[in-house]
Amino acid sequence: MTEVTRQARWHGALVIALFAAVLAVALGRPSLFFLGVVALGFVLLGQVSSVPDWGSPDDDSDADDGAEGDTDVDGGSGADLRLERNLEESRVRPGRSVTVTLSLTNDGSGVASDVRVVDEPPAEVPVTSGSPAFATAVRPGETVTHEYELTPPRGEYAFGTATVRRRSLTATAVTTDAVTPGGDTGFTCETLLDSFPFQDRTIQFVGQTPTDDGGSGVEFFATREYRRGDPMNRIDWHRFARTGDLATVEYREERAVTIVFVIDDRADAHRELPGGGPNSSDLTLYAASRGVVASLEDGNRTGLATLSGETWIEPGAGGDVRSRVEEAIGGGGSGATPAGDQPVADGGSTSGGARDDESMGSGSLAVDLERRLPQRAQVVLCTPLSDAESVGLVETLRTSGRAVTVVSPDVTTGIASSASTGLRIAGLQRANRVDALRGLGATVVDWQLEDPISVDLARAFRGGPGRSGGGSL
Repeated sequence: MTEVTRQARWHGALVIALFAAVLAVALGRPSLFFLGVVALGFVLLGQVSSVPDWGSPDDDSDADDGAEGDTDVDGGSGADLRLERNLEESRVRPGRSVTVTLSLTNDGSGVASDVRVVDEPPAEVPVTSGSPAFATAVRPGETVTHEYELTPPRGEYAFGTATVRRRSLTATAVTTDAVTPGGDTGFTCETLLDSFPFQDRTIQFVGQTPTDDGGSGVEFFATREYRRGDPMNRIDWHRFARTGDLATVEYREERAVTIVFVIDDRADAHRELPGGGPNSSDLTLYAASRGVVASLEDGNRTGLATLSGETWIEPGAGGDVRSRVEEAIGGGGSGATPAGDQPVADGGSTSGGARDDESMGSGSLAVDLERRLPQRAQVVLCTPLSDAESVGLVETLRTSGRAVTVVSPDVTTGIASSASTGLRIAGLQRANRVDALRGLGATVVDWQLEDPISVDLARAFRGGPGRSGGGSL
């Protein structure tokens, strides 16, 4: 719907014209009529000036009944101006920004001297760079672009309608339209991970994780003395021809590992990112869900658990496990505090008695988790490392002989332009916890949000799975 208003900007010129005419008659000075004519010209120019057209009301109604996806925002074929919205990518991972580009095109023959556009991004998603509003002039055939960035939490989001206000050259005529831009209408912040390397603690199931044991496989491991019954195709015939001694070639075995992904869903452990965007709960769910998918695709027996005990999926392989994990994570079943109730990661304390009232400390959490874990399962703990309890949990698991990998998003950096004193203190405390975990022999994937998580995983496991700390005991 188009709202048209007229602004009385030239009433002063009309008064001057009338006053000059009266003086010309009263004083007998015809030259004063020329002053009145000039002032009256401004008044007439303001009355006849018009604004660029988005199309007639009939065109708008036709657009509502037409097919979706028309790039003319008003749907009318006679429209002078056209607005489109395009996204850099429609599926993003948590922690990454979405670049929104608004394109305003003048398809008419006149100049649009004053056009002001305000886009409507999803209410739940903060604008972290630029502004969804801009003003411009557009020449015939010209396209003006404007960009801004959003950093979304996990979920699916849709844009609203844009508001476009146009003024005439003399700014006396103003029209306001609520229009639906062509192009992209929404985006998804997904919860999936590319790949995940695992330590080489093994069980006797075939998988794709290389081990430090020799046997059947495809990668050379070592040679040993021939034993009766060894397969003929594994005898080192070159050595036999050279020395006359029989030897058997062993290859690096690939076995399945048992992996249990543990999500730290304690309410007082999660933080909002400074500057907005996904919170630490979104990021830990993101790492866990993609890690589970990658583990299952590698043939590993994979399970999922939460520290609260609300979720427990027995390690297994196949589509049933994957569907149960997707249902648990997709439903947000982490038990974490809602985003609006979480403190910002600024180094400040949480609600006064939250930790004192917590029914389970790190020791009892570890004991409860250990009771549920299979005997030789390794643990991938996804946690923001916002308190000391996560370190105590890992220490207890390592004391029990568990191979532990910690995947931790660094929520102390966030997307804010500058760090406060409290934020820097929180970052130092977290760095101390990372060092403590590595001192315990756990592998730590310190995920810096400006990098894809796969990059941080590659750094942590550059020496090979299980060789950067936390290998088999």
